[in-house]
Amino acid sequence: MSGPQARDGGAPRVRCHAPVLGRDRALESAAEAVRAAMAAGADEAEAVLMTEDSGLTRYAANQIHQHVAERNIEVRVRAAVGSRVAVAAGNQPTPDALRAVGERVAAMAARSPEDPHFFGLPEPPSTPYPDQTTFYDSTAELEPTDRAATVLGIVELLRGAGAQGFGAVTSAVSELTVVNSHDLHAYQTFTDAWVSVVAQRGRVTAGGAKALQALTTADRLGGAPELRPPAMRPSSGFATSCHRDWSEVDAEAATLRALAKTSLEPPRHVPPGRYTVILEEEAVAEMLGFLAYGALNGLEYLEGKSPFAGRLGERAYPDFITLLDDPTDARGANISVDFEGTPKAPLTLIREGTLEQVVWDGATARRAGVTTTGHALPAPNPHGPMPLNLVLLPGTHTKSELVSQVKRGLLITRFHYVNEVDPAKTLLTGMTRDGTFLIEDGHIAAPVQDLRWVNSIEGVLARTRAVGDAVRLISTGPGYDIRFLTSSLVPTLLVDDFEITGSAE
Repeated sequence: MSGPQARDGGAPRVRCHAPVLGRDRALESAAEAVRAAMAAGADEAEAVLMTEDSGLTRYAANQIHQHVAERNIEVRVRAAVGSRVAVAAGNQPTPDALRAVGERVAAMAARSPEDPHFFGLPEPPSTPYPDQTTFYDSTAELEPTDRAATVLGIVELLRGAGAQGFGAVTSAVSELTVVNSHDLHAYQTFTDAWVSVVAQRGRVTAGGAKALQALTTADRLGGAPELRPPAMRPSSGFATSCHRDWSEVDAEAATLRALAKTSLEPPRHVPPGRYTVILEEEAVAEMLGFLAYGALNGLEYLEGKSPFAGRLGERAYPDFITLLDDPTDARGANISVDFEGTPKAPLTLIREGTLEQVVWDGATARRAGVTTTGHALPAPNPHGPMPLNLVLLPGTHTKSELVSQVKRGLLITRFHYVNEVDPAKTLLTGMTRDGTFLIEDGHIAAPVQDLRWVNSIEGVLARTRAVGDAVRLISTGPGYDIRFLTSSLVPTLLVDDFEITGSAE
């Protein structure tokens, strides 16, 4: 991966956060743990080393309330003695600590039960890793003052419209290193940045009303209601912006999108029933994330739990539904290597409505008699492989055109508290949040209360009538584990017969 590696060297023009370890030290540290496991009796060993140097600025009610930084290292060592496999982890990169992890995992493997599905660790790849840029100085140069200034810009926009803001601004430099005893060596550095905005508005000043009226028709999705007397309860909207390259993160646009979802009008109540809905990108990405976790998972497929089991080659959706996993798309959280050191490559999962492929890691691919697609997750991984870079291809309709096609229905910004009801049927339940609107006669008519729903992902895709003409990068942002950005590039969908089961309030 000459592209990512080449950016480690050389002095930056301005102060720049370098990777925690750097290429040479990261590879040597992982190799030290592998050597220790082999010396302690392992037949095979693998080390996956991840680092992060991150900063996080949270704000609530227009004030920063958390301004923190984290510098972390994690090494996971997998060792095999025959078909007996174990995993141990540590967070110290010193030679003594790495040797201790290697020795411990070899002893654990020797005492573990045999794994009938372990067929050995991968050999070095015969194809090169994709040469792509995943490290950007614009992101690595960010300082706490830059994040605070971003929050100030968000808050000033919201205050002008009489709104309060809640959310976060975060950025990081991270590394992924994979080394195994078959002389496989892989290393890549990353940057990422993420901004979230929840805009909440109850009362609006005269100046704020003027600012709201200046929002473009496109931002307001076909025209929001006229400004009316303040509602008794606050109205909220949500938006995010993220990228590996900070210069591509647009906090202002995210703020305006969130603000456009707030309303002065009291929410209307709509009864349970089946509605034509416009699912915006945040909602689409969440549904597809559940599809990735189950239906597109090679282990679920092998065990007959995936709804796609035995159906590859079947046409299940309209011909304008094409879903890829593309880890080389520079608009997203691109990456060149999986957690077993396998090179990444684009993969078509659903082609023009036809179920084409699920994803595999080394273990599931050998069981299925196929080749790994480069979707291994860190060991131990009982959940199986997953696509982490979904791309749903766009259609030809602007968002306003989609709204104009709805006689009576709903616009849904995003979901909240989504859970599986029946994974084999991709059946989910959840609530709407931060911007649900009634559509009447092709126009946004009024906000409605948050709603509960039950729908299957397969049903939503099958009943999709039209697809928006642009994709947006959606990520849930950093979690509580060591930093690793995942994302989806998705458009808006127009879907018929979306089942609303009641109010969420």
